[in-house]
Amino acid sequence: MLPRERVRRAFAREATDRVPLFYRDVPEVEARLRADLGLASRDALLEYLRIDFRWVEPAYIGPPLEVPATGHRRDIWGVEYSWIEAGHGGQWEPVAFPLMDVEDPAALADYPWPTVDWFDFSVLDQQLQRYRDYAIMTAPGVASPGVLNTIQFLVGMERAMSDMLLNPAFFRALSERILTFHLEFIRRFYAVAGERIDFFRIGEDYGTQRGLLFGPELWREFIRPTLLAMSRVPQAAGSLYYQHTCGAVRTLIPDLIATGVDVLDPLQVKATGMVPAELKAEFGDRLCFSGGVDEQELLPHGSPAAVAAAVRGLIRVMAAGGGFFLGPTHNFQADIPTENIVAMYQAAQEAA
Repeated sequence: MLPRERVRRAFAREATDRVPLFYRDVPEVEARLRADLGLASRDALLEYLRIDFRWVEPAYIGPPLEVPATGHRRDIWGVEYSWIEAGHGGQWEPVAFPLMDVEDPAALADYPWPTVDWFDFSVLDQQLQRYRDYAIMTAPGVASPGVLNTIQFLVGMERAMSDMLLNPAFFRALSERILTFHLEFIRRFYAVAGERIDFFRIGEDYGTQRGLLFGPELWREFIRPTLLAMSRVPQAAGSLYYQHTCGAVRTLIPDLIATGVDVLDPLQVKATGMVPAELKAEFGDRLCFSGGVDEQELLPHGSPAAVAAAVRGLIRVMAAGGGFFLGPTHNFQADIPTENIVAMYQAAQEAA
């Protein structure tokens, strides 16, 4: 069974030869896995692990994003990041939030907003041809848009949350600026990709480890309209709507389904209320789940045998009747041993 067929059949709750496999990591993990396993490329790594998904995106051709004087990086929105060492690896953290002190919606007209002309969409055709046998998804980053996350980086998380109540005019104006960019980006993306994208991914975070970042009422008022707008063109082209949000979002799942979400990623099993068997029983006929292999405790600290046993148990619960893609609950981090990642995917293949 080809990977694309396997994924599509699992989504449709039809019989497959095994559960579809999803993968995501941080760059340090990819480099280590390739070295440990003797693999020459990322595609070779994904093939070795029998991953059924591939990501595609346009090429960035805009202004340089590196800041040589400081070693910092910028994103297209003008947010500057510094590399912070943390534990077994590190991550890029914002140095400052460029719109933190701006409260007047009119002032947004003077900000240097990105343009879609900074991207070359012609490269998509080659990627789509190369991965035609796989389930194709829009790549993390700009190709997987998120209005709320961008607002958080522009004004800071606390401002983003409070502005919905204290300065809603500014929040809406900022959302509209970001959404305008994304809608043109999506239009140009699908003008090239057409019906060849299986999953259109939106990348936001609505939950913490214990609950939602804010109430469902605010989500419906301020966030849901942006999701509906961004998913319109992809859904018209036949793409399924794949929503990324970490955390304890169980109480939001009915709203996500009503918004048109087809796949929820990740199934973060250590977050409050995200119990696989309960979610499968309550929502499994209306929503496909992705993830489920614990990246907080099991993968970094468990033995390969413990990882394999957990994977087999998860598959028994979540893959029964389809509607499940197995993967980690977050990007594989540098503290996860190579042997545990390999054990995870081997167990999934053997559980067929």
